[in-house]
Amino acid sequence: MIKKGLLVAVSIALLSGCNQQNIAVDQESLCEVSGWQKDVAAASCKAGQKVVFLPSSFGNEQLPVIFAAVNCDHRFSIALTKGGVSCIYSPLKADGQDKPET
Repeated sequence: MIKKGLLVAVSIALLSGCNQQNIAVDQESLCEVSGWQKDVAAASCKAGQKVVFLPSSFGNEQLPVIFAAVNCDHRFSIALTKGGVSCIYSPLKADGQDKPET
């Protein structure tokens, strides 16, 4: 039983370290935006910084989800309500940015 528990613990430890990029999370500053588009946040926010999305109008419950999809680093917690989002900012990469040259 102890061997099985140890095997599970080692497996979890190994898997949790896979595919993690080094990101410097900035807990000291907050970037506030009111538009959901990736260009809006990119103009005023830095990757790894806390960002809060507070839309200028209220009522479209899809906007916070769209903002999170476009601007949040999903490796970290995302606080999402009908009226806004708070998360760690991570900009989308342009098409072909991750692909190795052939």
